[in-house]
Amino acid sequence: MTRMTKHKVFLLLLFSGAGFAFLAPATATADPLRMCTNCHGPDGLGGDANTPIIAGMADVVQEDALFAYKDGDRTCTIGPIMCKMSQKLTEDQVTELAAHFAAKSFSPANEDFDPALAEKGKAINARDCAICHGADEPGDPESGILHGQRKGYLRIALQQYAAGERKQMPIMEKKTTALSADDIEALVNFYASFRL
Repeated sequence: MTRMTKHKVFLLLLFSGAGFAFLAPATATADPLRMCTNCHGPDGLGGDANTPIIAGMADVVQEDALFAYKDGDRTCTIGPIMCKMSQKLTEDQVTELAAHFAAKSFSPANEDFDPALAEKGKAINARDCAICHGADEPGDPESGILHGQRKGYLRIALQQYAAGERKQMPIMEKKTTALSADDIEALVNFYASFRL
């Protein structure tokens, strides 16, 4: 099937209410969008403290994350669900899902935070993270969204980066592996302080 034909089939199915059903070859999951919305919600904002907000996150970031789970480069420490679900996705499904959630509007989690820790985290962010992730608001969309992200997810991700358990770019690794537990908690509170 040519790319143009696939596009026409996608539009036909999308407007007929079938949505992502076209992405379901016999070896893939039959309803990848529903599989994602079970945790991340239909709007990509989720609700669980350990589930990241993926609405508005650049599609390339989401594709990288899904392939990292799928390929075993990123582990599932809270529960195996992301690793298991990503194994069922085809490359086309990963691309379509990433584009779907990237098109949604980001909204910060608006969780409680400790102002004193947030101030400390602001200084760490300015020193180590702001060049890519932004100083007081989200930076380059292709660097991922930290400002306003869920605290539980950020804590887990930063702990994994600091321990060298999550694949990262060398420039980031030099900074994250030097983070103490107190630094991580300060950063988590700083990013949680972001409001629109």
